[in-house]
Amino acid sequence: MKNTHKSKIKEHNLGREIYVAHIDNFTDSTDTILKGIDKRFIQFYFCSKGNLTFNFNNGLYKFNLKDGNSFLFYNPTLEMPLDLNVSAQSKVFIVALSIKTMHAIFSEYSIDNNFLEETQFDDYYQQKKFPHSMRSIFHQIETINLDTPFEKMFLMAKVYEIFTLYFADIEGKREYCPYLDNEMQAKKLKMAKEILMSNLQNPPHIKDLADEVQLSEYYLKEGFKKIYGNTVYGFVLDKKLEMAREKLITSNQKVKDIAFEIGYENPSHFIAAFKKKYGITPKQFTKELG
Repeated sequence: MKNTHKSKIKEHNLGREIYVAHIDNFTDSTDTILKGIDKRFIQFYFCSKGNLTFNFNNGLYKFNLKDGNSFLFYNPTLEMPLDLNVSAQSKVFIVALSIKTMHAIFSEYSIDNNFLEETQFDDYYQQKKFPHSMRSIFHQIETINLDTPFEKMFLMAKVYEIFTLYFADIEGKREYCPYLDNEMQAKKLKMAKEILMSNLQNPPHIKDLADEVQLSEYYLKEGFKKIYGNTVYGFVLDKKLEMAREKLITSNQKVKDIAFEIGYENPSHFIAAFKKKYGITPKQFTKELG
């Protein structure tokens, strides 16, 4: 990136076909990033903090991307160089690779996805939220400190992880499981999940939740487990611990404060649950982060 910038930028070229970059605008002003990208490359952008603005066609068209969202675009007939405004206190991760390489990855693992057909000849654009679990991958890329050969191997593995989470869309597929009698039940179970997600610190009792979404307790418990692969309270516990893990990565909060914040009255119970899920205590986890 040849422009004058104030952001922290790390660029990695994995051969001639794959490019990975991390941009951290830690300043209090917007930074403009310019980079020429060949039209044979498909481009993925993940906003992990703040927001970004893409400028196309010399600024005649603008597109905004906020924290937690991704933007994928590819145009085989038109050069689309990067012209990006990174807002103050914002971060973005970029993966760009040749469409030939992208197709080779899908073919190697016999992945059947409409994406392959849709990018054969036409342009392709997609915006969607990225899975929360991707944030830990971005943190690992941001803090990598390895010798060059091992760094490239590590980054290639992370690119595969990102694509796995991006394209698998496991949760979306589960919401329309054949187990369900009809789409209405699917919507009710999805509503139950959303209620739980918005009340993780103090989740409702099973009976109250069942009444709110108008399902019997039996169908709520059985349907939830079939679709989301966990019991109602097992799901809540997993999400709490994922939230705690993210706080350990992104903040300097004490372990006991995080425990209270996610709804544990006793920090030792939180520590035990965290170790059971991740294999290490919260304190050991923060030490590994460096």
